[in-house]
Amino acid sequence: MRISTTKVMTMMEMEPHIKGRYDFAMSAFARMYGVNYVMSSPDISRFCKKWSETEGQEAPHGTISEINFYFLDHWKIWGGYI
Repeated sequence: MRISTTKVMTMMEMEPHIKGRYDFAMSAFARMYGVNYVMSSPDISRFCKKWSETEGQEAPHGTISEINFYFLDHWKIWGGYI
């Protein structure tokens, strides 16, 4: 009889590029709302995780303000549905 175990991996261990995208999105929200608010919001975290895992969704380019508004616009449209 063979018994196997599965190691639970952190997001960083599993997909470093997804972790980077997640951090990128979270930093935009932290600039807009403050770190404490963002870190205590499971909705924003869930939204950023979903965005980071979405295939074909390119990271926005431009100024910090343009990047922040990109995420704010997506949050206003999709934030309540994730």
